[in-house]
Amino acid sequence: NLVRHLSACETMGGATTICSDKTGTLTTSKMTVVRMWCGGKVFESAAAVTAAVKQQLAYASVVNTLFKTFLKPPPPGGKGFTYCGNDTECALLIMSNQLGHPYEKVREQHPDDQPGRKVFSFSSDRKRMTTIVNNAEGKAVAYCKGAAEIVAALCDKFVDESGREMPLTPQMRTQIEQSISEFANLGLRTLCIAQRTLPADWQTSCAAAGEISLPKIEEQLTCVGLVGIEDPLRDEVPDAIAQCQKAGITVRMVTGDNLDTARAIASKCGIVTPQDGPEAVLDGKTFRDRVTDGDGNIKQDEFDKVWPALRVLARSTPLDKHVLVSGIQASTATGVAQTVAVTGDGTNDAPALKKADVGFAMGIQGTDVAKNASDVIIMDDNFVSIVAAVKWGRCVYDNICKFLQFQLTVNITAIVVACVGAAVLTQSPLTAIQMLWVNLIMDSFASLALATEDPNESLLSRPPYSRERGVLSKTMSKNMILHALWQLLVLSVLIFVVGDVCQPGQDLCDCKPGPLSELRGYFGSHPFKIPSGRPGGFDLASTAASGGCPPPFDENDSNTYTRGKKPKRPEDYCKHARGSASDTTQHYTMVFNVFVLMQLFNEINSRKIHNEINVFSGVFSNFLFLFIVIGTFVGQVALIEAPGVNTAFGCQGLTPDQWLISVALGASCLPLNFIFRAIPSSLFPGS
Repeated sequence: NLVRHLSACETMGGATTICSDKTGTLTTSKMTVVRMWCGGKVFESAAAVTAAVKQQLAYASVVNTLFKTFLKPPPPGGKGFTYCGNDTECALLIMSNQLGHPYEKVREQHPDDQPGRKVFSFSSDRKRMTTIVNNAEGKAVAYCKGAAEIVAALCDKFVDESGREMPLTPQMRTQIEQSISEFANLGLRTLCIAQRTLPADWQTSCAAAGEISLPKIEEQLTCVGLVGIEDPLRDEVPDAIAQCQKAGITVRMVTGDNLDTARAIASKCGIVTPQDGPEAVLDGKTFRDRVTDGDGNIKQDEFDKVWPALRVLARSTPLDKHVLVSGIQASTATGVAQTVAVTGDGTNDAPALKKADVGFAMGIQGTDVAKNASDVIIMDDNFVSIVAAVKWGRCVYDNICKFLQFQLTVNITAIVVACVGAAVLTQSPLTAIQMLWVNLIMDSFASLALATEDPNESLLSRPPYSRERGVLSKTMSKNMILHALWQLLVLSVLIFVVGDVCQPGQDLCDCKPGPLSELRGYFGSHPFKIPSGRPGGFDLASTAASGGCPPPFDENDSNTYTRGKKPKRPEDYCKHARGSASDTTQHYTMVFNVFVLMQLFNEINSRKIHNEINVFSGVFSNFLFLFIVIGTFVGQVALIEAPGVNTAFGCQGLTPDQWLISVALGASCLPLNFIFRAIPSSLFPGS
């Protein structure tokens, strides 16, 4: 897809209704004539048509086509023609070839610049196209093709098996109507091909107010035949529509085909089911009469009675599509604001494409006007691409929510730590340069990690977000609040309980062991027997001692010194413990390390925002996420252990036991996230 307006990506994720064209979007647009009615008989092969009728049918079909429609021969070794231009007309050109009258030769006899040639192009209002040319005898002949029931109603004669024009009796008209219905029930696009030899004075007798009057020309026509054109359904469309329905999206087909053809195609692709009532399929005229007044304004009360059950709008015009989109957007019948996506390829579809929340133009069949009015251009004209747009739209929205959930959790924790540090300790436990590192990895890197999740099928297993829904859901608020509280609890213990301090009035090096100082780690050390990193004034004012000091130097006691009689306790040990000798301590390094690692592991939790159990689902398919998480961890190790770098960041190297505890505390966010799932989200604020 070619996205012209970026906001359309997110909007498409909340789509509740898709109003789709049929030809080329739900079908392959590879038109083929598979049935014909000529002279009172139905034929399944052009070769079987009566010889006397073949020429008339071929000429009536080919002359009344646009010259920009043609067939490109297959390359050497290839099969089948390549359609160029209108697919319906291409099917008629192939039929002419099969009738034994190559379309190129017919066009040579009636070139585009033939004197007296007049073309009245197909319009969605008239549902037909007419071309006037001079035949070999110099007489003007009008050829008309279009919607079968409309053109057939204009005929008063038909061509019989011998090629003669005969009056159209009521019995024959009934047979034509039955054939039209049979073709339509088979899902065939049915056209009536007709002709009329105009009188010599037709330019005056068929004129009104000095201009040619089409209604006067398109009367007393002779029905040459009916053609049933098959446009095969794309193989992938039924599954794609089933996905939309599972995702809470209603697909409505808007087509120019007649009622029976539209119903047959819609049934094949799953838009209409046997459980749907008669209100599911309406024709354009009935729809307009019911939902609009004489001035074309929507009667919203009446519209709200029609659209919820409507699945197919047949014989529709671009105006019908615009009315449908406008009415659904304005409706409050379901209690939920509707987000409408619509497809279009013609110039007249531009108003509906503009009006829709997301307008899809066809990249192959679409006109430039339609493309300029759209938000997204479907390059392959395939309905599956619309489903992909829904999936990407939901993915974009979810990725934004994932990052928001993660970022707000980090901010809550960081703000509380900074504020409490400033209020209680007179300074933040995290230095300015450490906070810069936190901002780098938690803003820039995390946004890349969480915003690059690719869409998956699970996105189509839930209903769309309401357009009135807030960004923060109750589940997101729950995850943010509970994880922030746990992080603050852990960091509070590390900041205020860990670290050796000295009592006021005591000898500077006469300290009592605290509650955590004697804990032994996996590698045999005491990870919490470390000097306090808190300000000296705070520790001197404290009434509780935590930890112990190494014994003072005594040359008669070998426990107080190492080899070479180097004292185990430096002279400035207790000054350092009170924060007066150095700004780098293992104590605050552990605080910084645990803070970063808790955010790093919570980044994994933040990949899920709908209370999913397995937060690791799909993680190994997102290589950028893995690279950023692993790279961030390696960078954190370097900040603490690399000489020179750790000094710049105000850190000291940690022991293996201290690293083990830091990682364990960081990883505690993972099992706790599973426990938090059991807490009802309804207890928390959000939408």
